[in-house]
Formats: sequence, C-alpha cells, structure tokens
Amino acid sequence: MTFLEFFIMIGIFIALMILFKRADKWVKKLQPKTVKTINWIGFIVGLAGGVLWYAYDHNLFMFMTLIGIVTYFLFYSYDSMEEEGQK
Repeated sequence: MTFLEFFIMIGIFIALMILFKRADKWVKKLQPKTVKTINWIGFIVGLAGGVLWYAYDHNLFMFMTLIGIVTYFLFYSYDSMEEEGQK
C-alpha cells in the first residue's frame, strides 16, 4: 500500500464518520416504515455485493458492498424508532 492509498483510506474513513454523525438528525425525521425499508435494502445490497465480490473479484462489487454496509448501519436503529413512534 502506497502513501497515497493510505491517505485515501484515511480520508474515506473520516468522511464515513462525518456521515454517521450528521445523518442521525436526518434519519430521525423519516417515518419508521421508511427507515426499516431502507435498512433492508442496504442489507440486501451489501449481501449481494459481498457475494458478487467474492465470486468475481471486481472493484465495482467492493464498492457495492461498502455502500450496502454503510446504508445498513446508518439506518440500523429503526427498531427503537418504531417503539418510540408507537408510544
């Protein structure tokens, strides 16, 4: 791994942390059913991307897996939102 690749990875990590920090307010404004649907879509995209990445070893599938995992964890706590909405 070169220094450039290392700094790119650090930049991606910092961007993901900022995304997680800022997305919380936006996610709380959505309906619980919408959050649950997006969570499941993220899970399916991540799973499909992981399987395809393993089978075909292409960078496109690596990014598909990353996007699916990030989406899944952004909307991970939909269960607690659903319980709060019912009270």
